[in-house]
Amino acid sequence: MTTRPARTAAPRPRFQTGSPWALLAALAGVLASAAVIGTGHWRKGTMVFAASVLLAGLMRLLLPERLAGQLAVRAKWVDCLILLGAGAALVVLVMVVPHSQPA
Repeated sequence: MTTRPARTAAPRPRFQTGSPWALLAALAGVLASAAVIGTGHWRKGTMVFAASVLLAGLMRLLLPERLAGQLAVRAKWVDCLILLGAGAALVVLVMVVPHSQPA
């Protein structure tokens, strides 16, 4: 009986980044929220930020792994739970905080 040499797996790149577009879309929303907050509208800016986090969660949920790119950090359900939960919590927080009355 002859023995065959053991096959070695082809080296895989350590990090596979995939498409950057999903992350860039979410970051565009974060930049837009910073611009709105910078004009003094913190409530509207925070809602734009929450919308961008919810958008990132939806993209992670709906896009395949190769298109989700750098939004895919952990298991899909963990990423979605964190992003959608944080976005929803921000929306609730903005709605619960009372409006301030001008002095």
